[in-house]
Amino acid sequence: MASQTLDIFCGLCGAFLVGYQKKGSGQLIRLYLDHVTHPDSIARLKSVAKKSDLPPLACTACNNRVGLAMSREGGRWAYRMIKGSFKRKRGN
Repeated sequence: MASQTLDIFCGLCGAFLVGYQKKGSGQLIRLYLDHVTHPDSIARLKSVAKKSDLPPLACTACNNRVGLAMSREGGRWAYRMIKGSFKRKRGN
């Protein structure tokens, strides 16, 4: 399975949101917190105890909502990305 580094930006204002290590090809549907490379403030959220402790993923510059909290099997935390609310670019 191919892996790629992505930089995720706000779809409205273009502000940087998160660096992400994506496994596989295709669309970015779920952003798993254990694959977030930076910033640390987002990466640290993988240790939350319950879904209500996980805030929506939003742009810090314009408050555009980009992702909604969700839990996968085994307690793996993720954001379900809102199509059209973000842009992605291949990172370094």
